[in-house]
Amino acid sequence: MSAPEPAKPSDGVCWLTGASSGIGEALIADLVKEGWRIAISARSEDKLKALADQYPGLVFAYPVDITDDAAVARTVSKIETDHGPIARAILNAGVYLSINAERPNFDDYAKTFDVNLKGAAACICALTPLMCERRSGQIVIVSSATAFGGMPTSTAYGATKAGLLNMAEGLAIELHRYGVHIQCVTPGFVDTPAQDDNDFPKPFMVSAETAAARICKGMRKTGFEITFPRRFTWALKLIYALPRDWHIALVRKQTGWNKPPE
Repeated sequence: MSAPEPAKPSDGVCWLTGASSGIGEALIADLVKEGWRIAISARSEDKLKALADQYPGLVFAYPVDITDDAAVARTVSKIETDHGPIARAILNAGVYLSINAERPNFDDYAKTFDVNLKGAAACICALTPLMCERRSGQIVIVSSATAFGGMPTSTAYGATKAGLLNMAEGLAIELHRYGVHIQCVTPGFVDTPAQDDNDFPKPFMVSAETAAARICKGMRKTGFEITFPRRFTWALKLIYALPRDWHIALVRKQTGWNKPPE
C-alpha cells in the first residue's frame, strides 16, 4: 500500500492550532503563500482576529480552548460548515512551563499535560472520524526534540512531547490504510517566548520563521518525521541511543546539572 499523499490547498481548508504566537503565527504567512485557506485557533480572540484581518478572505479566526473537548468538536464542525473539509490540521498548540525538580509545582505539571496532551487528543478525536470517512487528510502534530529523552527543567514538557511522538506513531500505523497522512514535528530550540525560562545553553536555535519554513517544506512530503536543525536533532538522537546510564550522565554534564547545588 502506497503512503498517503500530503494534502493540497485544493483538497480543503487548513486548521492551525496555537496560531496566536511563535511557530503558529509564523506558519500563517507561509501557508497563505502556498495557497491555503486557514482556520486559526487559540484562546486569544483579539489576537486571532488581528491576524485574520491581515489576510481577508484567506485566514479565519476560530478561538477555542483545546482542553475543552466539546468546544473543540464544535469548532471543527463549524470550520467544516463554513469552509468545507479540513484537509490538513496542524496541531501546534502547547505550553512550556519550566519545572524546578527540587520544588516542583503540581499545577504546572497538570496544565502542561492538559494543554499539550489532552488538547491534542481532543483535536484528534474530532478530526480522525471525518478524515477516515473521506479516506483522506493530513494531521501534523508538533512535538519537540525533548521527546527523544529527558532534559532538565522539562520533566513535564518533555513527557508530553514524548507522548505526542508516541501518539503520532500509533496514528500513523492505524490510519495509513484510510489514506490519512500523519506527521510529527520534532524541532530543536526555536526562538519563541517559551524559551525565556530556559537558562541553559540552546545550541543551533532557529527563528520561528525558519521553523515555519522547515515545517511547510516537510508537510509537502510523505515522510513521517519533520526534524530540524538536523545537525542538532540527529546528534541528540545519537546521544539518546546510548545506554540510559550513559546518556543521562552525558546530558547532565552537557547542561551543567553535574555541579553541586549552590
